[in-house]
This record gives sequence, structure tokens and C-alpha cells, in this order.
Amino acid sequence: MPMALKRDVVEARQREGNAKPVDLVHLGNQTQGDEALEAEILSMFKAQSQIYMKMMLNSCDVTNRIRAAHSLKGAARGIGAFDLADRAEEVEAVRHGGYEDVEAELNRVIEYIEQLG
Repeated sequence: MPMALKRDVVEARQREGNAKPVDLVHLGNQTQGDEALEAEILSMFKAQSQIYMKMMLNSCDVTNRIRAAHSLKGAARGIGAFDLADRAEEVEAVRHGGYEDVEAELNRVIEYIEQLG
């Protein structure tokens, strides 16, 4: 999807108040509706994403921070946390700064996941 169109879709969802931190339809498609698998994937995501976040915040090596952002981006897209993936992608490209936005969105995603269970 072109970046401008993607941004328009995200902004429309946010304005309408229906932007969820995790696209459960996407996740359901990924797991073919297996609820036990969804729960397992979300649990693994919670643990793994926090490791990636710590690496981004605490690593002195720029390459490690970029790798952590890239890994978080992929994991977030896999579960349908597209806003988080976009924030991680921005950090990955910039290489410095923006970690607070990623951390805030990650916290929102984790809180949402916890409310599901």
C-alpha cells in the first residue's frame, strides 16, 4: 500500500475511534481461527517484544538497536499490531530517537492483549 494511502487509512481509523492496537481479524487469518494458537502467539509476542524494546533502549550499538527495531516490526506485523510496526519502522530508519513512541505503543498493545485474556 502506498505510504500516503496507508497514512490516510490509519488516520481515518483513529478519527473514527475504531483503531485497535491489534487487528484480530489479521491474527485470526494467520492462525486459521485457532484460538489456542492465537493465545500462544500473543503470549510469545508479549515476552519477545519486551526483549526487543530493552535492546533498543539499552544497547550502545546502533546496529543492535536497528536489528531490535526490525525484529519488533516483523513481530508486530505478524500479530496485526500495525501501528506498533510503523513506529518500529520509523526508529529503524532514523536510527536514533523515537523510542518513547515505540515504547508507548508497545505498552498499549500489551495492555490490549492482556484485556483479551
